[in-house]
Amino acid sequence: MSWLMRLRWFAVDLTAAIVLTAASAEELRDDVDRWWIFTLFMVAGLLVCRHRPLLAVVLTAIGSFGHHVPEPTGVEALDLTVLIALFALAAADRPRRAGAITCGVLMAAIAGVSLLGPTSAGDQPAFTPDPRAVAFRPERPPAMMVEQEQDGVGDRLMQSSGLLLVVAAAYLLGDNLRGRRIHLRTLERRAADLEREQRQRVALATAAERSRITRELHDVVAHGLSVMVVQAQGAAAALKRHPDRTETALRDIVTTGRSSLAEMRRLLAIVREEPELAPQPGVESLPELIDRIRATGTAVTFTVEGDPVPLPAGADLSAYRIAQEALTNTLKHAGEGAAAAVRLGFAPDHLEIEVRDDGRTPAFRFRRDTGNGLRGIAERVRLLDGTLETGPGPDGGFRVLARLPLTPAALPVVSG
Repeated sequence: MSWLMRLRWFAVDLTAAIVLTAASAEELRDDVDRWWIFTLFMVAGLLVCRHRPLLAVVLTAIGSFGHHVPEPTGVEALDLTVLIALFALAAADRPRRAGAITCGVLMAAIAGVSLLGPTSAGDQPAFTPDPRAVAFRPERPPAMMVEQEQDGVGDRLMQSSGLLLVVAAAYLLGDNLRGRRIHLRTLERRAADLEREQRQRVALATAAERSRITRELHDVVAHGLSVMVVQAQGAAAALKRHPDRTETALRDIVTTGRSSLAEMRRLLAIVREEPELAPQPGVESLPELIDRIRATGTAVTFTVEGDPVPLPAGADLSAYRIAQEALTNTLKHAGEGAAAAVRLGFAPDHLEIEVRDDGRTPAFRFRRDTGNGLRGIAERVRLLDGTLETGPGPDGGFRVLARLPLTPAALPVVSG
């Protein structure tokens, strides 16, 4: 389509050249061949002004001066080609210095021809007087001759000033168009940069949201299934000897399964952009969590140190998830007969969540924990700019100790 566009504009320029030539040809003088030669210069300049504006100014200027310098005449329609070429040069995507220098040279040439060139045809006498009649013609006073010369210079100054103003106006219009194009391109580039930056932000936010939902699903599924597996094992072991315990274990399995399914539905609703209005779990839900762990046969103690205070949403949810994941690891890796302890420590500037057990050695635990357990805990603590310690407990077994800052500057919003 580009060549069709160029052909269309060429047809427009050619039509303009024909119209201007026809309008100027109505006042042809005696030297027709010379007039047509310089007209070709001006027509050629008009046809190339879109792609070679500097060459167009040179060609049209040569043609215009060729029309007017030997025998001054009035302004012709073809002289508009000089203004068009100068406008195209000023509006072109090239250094401004070239257009300014060309305009200055053109204005200087116009001023020189107007002031220093020959007078126009209208100032010449209509006939040549007979030399013999000169003796009988009374001499004009010197004051009258000086006044006529001053009138001629004034007319030339007025004509030259008008031409210079028209040339300057053509250049300034073209330069203003060039400035507007540059400004529009700058705005378009900035808009493109902003749009690209917005897409990058959306992509990063989407990736972060996916990571968060994956972590939440792991916490919910891993904890729920671990509790259900342990309860099912206990129910199978007590099926023959203690049927009442089997019934209790099965009831706990149903309760845990329903709770896990409810949390999974809530997370999947977020993915479908249909969030449910259920409250997020927090430290107030820890007793319920610990009761579910106790129902599996694992002894768990829960202590609170310090004065409980309302927690920011991010710290509240993260404290619950850290305790949930640590207890899930206890169920999965501590072994039979292991006991656990959960401690919440409230301090003025931070919250401590400690989960320890007396199960297998830490080396065994680290080898077995190949999933997202400890990594998920570490990620939550990092997001809140806290600290995490994992390793042997004071009495053996394994310990997870997380400290979450409670200062507003260190608490980003963590949802879900």
